[in-house]
Amino acid sequence: MTIAIVDDSSKDIALLYEYLCRYCNEHKIHTSIKTFTSERAFLDAFKTEKHDLIFLDIFMQDLNGIQIAKAVKKLHPRCQIIFSTSSREHAIKAFRLHALDYLLKPYTYARLEDALNCYEHAAAKFTHYIELKEGRFQTRILITDIMYVDYHNHYIQVHTPLKVVRSYMSFGDFSPMLSAYGQFLWCYRNCMVNMDYVDSWEDSDFILKNGEHLPIIKSQRKQIIQTYANYIFDYVNGGEIS
Repeated sequence: MTIAIVDDSSKDIALLYEYLCRYCNEHKIHTSIKTFTSERAFLDAFKTEKHDLIFLDIFMQDLNGIQIAKAVKKLHPRCQIIFSTSSREHAIKAFRLHALDYLLKPYTYARLEDALNCYEHAAAKFTHYIELKEGRFQTRILITDIMYVDYHNHYIQVHTPLKVVRSYMSFGDFSPMLSAYGQFLWCYRNCMVNMDYVDSWEDSDFILKNGEHLPIIKSQRKQIIQTYANYIFDYVNGGEIS
């Protein structure tokens, strides 16, 4: 596991580093921890060095933690973020970005341990994938890489942040592959969206984090929007703020 701590307080970094080392020792986890007191230095490093988990302070010198988190998710959507701050003010914005947790300073080791236990549970889903035939070859696609899936000219089209995988099969044969994953929502016929990639919605569209618009079927729009709202509520409620 690779961890980055981004905080302009050396004292807070030292305490978190101590807590992380204790957790990793107690749970027998091998980890690499890097610390940054400058958000600019972190973002420069993050372009070439990816991290599994990032601890972000909200109040930094140039960019706040929310801005940094948006940049992180754009570059590496699977990266998990835990905010640490002295204010509750940005909690809703943090969870709208699907932050894993929101730690209020000063926090105890037990509180951090709860957050890291949540991370280990969340990280386990990264190993889940589907396998599709693309041309003559079998292609594995991580579930967490799928933004949405649609259907065109007898081909399933799996849209990921880096590419579109096309496989010749019916949507009816494909859809059971995602039925076990609660983050996928039917937004119109032969289209399923990963709600983790939804940024917002308008009256007739979901707007994804990359700016794409996906139409929402008119006859079921109210129910679909409510399902998404429930998903966001459950996500926020699961990240207990104390």
